[in-house]
Amino acid sequence: MTNTRNYVILIMLLSAILLVTPTIIRLINNNAFVINSESYNNIRVYNQGNINYDALQGRSIQLNILNLIPLNSTGQMIMFRILPILLGIITVLLAYLVLKKQNVSEKTIIAILGLMIVSPIYSYIFTDYKIYSVIIVLNILGLYFLLDNKTLYSSILFSIIPFIDIFSGIITLVFMIIYMFSSQKHHASYRITSIAVLSGIILSIVINTYYGYNIWRIFQFTAQNIITDIGADIGLSFSILILAVIGLVILWENGWKNLLTYALLILITALAFFNTTIRVYINFILVVYAGFAFIYLNRRKWSITIIKKTTILLIICSILFSTLVYTTRMVRSEPLPTYVDALEFVKKQSLPTENIIGYPKYGYIIEYYADRRVLVDDTTYQHDKSRVEAFENITSSRNLERTESLLQKYNIKYLIIDKDFNSYLKEREGLLFLIENSRKFDRIYYNSDVEVWMYNS
Repeated sequence: MTNTRNYVILIMLLSAILLVTPTIIRLINNNAFVINSESYNNIRVYNQGNINYDALQGRSIQLNILNLIPLNSTGQMIMFRILPILLGIITVLLAYLVLKKQNVSEKTIIAILGLMIVSPIYSYIFTDYKIYSVIIVLNILGLYFLLDNKTLYSSILFSIIPFIDIFSGIITLVFMIIYMFSSQKHHASYRITSIAVLSGIILSIVINTYYGYNIWRIFQFTAQNIITDIGADIGLSFSILILAVIGLVILWENGWKNLLTYALLILITALAFFNTTIRVYINFILVVYAGFAFIYLNRRKWSITIIKKTTILLIICSILFSTLVYTTRMVRSEPLPTYVDALEFVKKQSLPTENIIGYPKYGYIIEYYADRRVLVDDTTYQHDKSRVEAFENITSSRNLERTESLLQKYNIKYLIIDKDFNSYLKEREGLLFLIENSRKFDRIYYNSDVEVWMYNS
């Protein structure tokens, strides 16, 4: 027991190191800016002080009770930069307590926790401020209290989730029901907790509808790359995914009896290809099965020992390589200081009513530092398909009259062209052609990483 606790403490320390490493390396490279684009949207929305409307982008937003927490500048720094890392460490401890209550063997617990902290989604969630960092902790802590028959605490924790994100609340309820039936635990505490979550979802839907938010926007399913090893921004490790499949096979006890549970789990995993929230949830389930598979492969008898050792070594190296690749990507991700300099130039140069077109992936960053509306960011795909169509037409059309009419319609004055957006525009073969040949665009700023063009109407 003492050795297990020491290993858990070690894993918690390693998790802290993994989570702070990208930020430390960026600081060494004179880049003190928050890493991921989504964090900028969360911080900007919090600072605007409006819980149901995004004034900059002109759209309704979902109620998030985290935005109601009053914080001064020091409190914001703690919440946005330090708290996520602390929540990541706490997640390790809570996961250990939950697995221990489930009578999982100590070696398997260590394997599961180790795989969890090196999974790319773990780094994505807890490196900086994401609502998922709070949601995951609420889920695991709620599950711990549920297993400990503390119904009131678990009900409160689970029912908070829909008031942060409704879809996350729905996914929590789905997994709770699956767990309840797969473990044959139908007693009152589980039913009460399920009812509490359902009530929270319904109440959150009512409140959001009252404030004018279109609830159907929470259901966003688009085909996405989900494997980090081949470039996914929010993805799964291929090696952990393979181990999880092996774990599902070796844990096939009373398989036909649990056929419905396994079928639902496979279906939800398939849906993870189309939805980020589901992918975040399923990652923490897959690492459990992957942990069982890793211990199984390590314990089983192999006819040739050298093959066993080589296989285990290859698995470990593959997982660590995936972690290294993802960490390197975070270190090199926007915004770089040169990118922020360009955006701050636009903020000084432009009028508040003048809008920007840039690479949608960096839309949140542009909004945060330039304090100007962008034509398309990651949320636009949920709210305004016409703006997405306009973006497609502007970037692909060589018809100057058509492009100008769209630029004027959306009052677009500035174009932020970074390396990624430049590559995208070269594939579209439209806007770049007009920039080079129409004399309607002037380059007013450039550095090694980004150019700013101004449209002259």
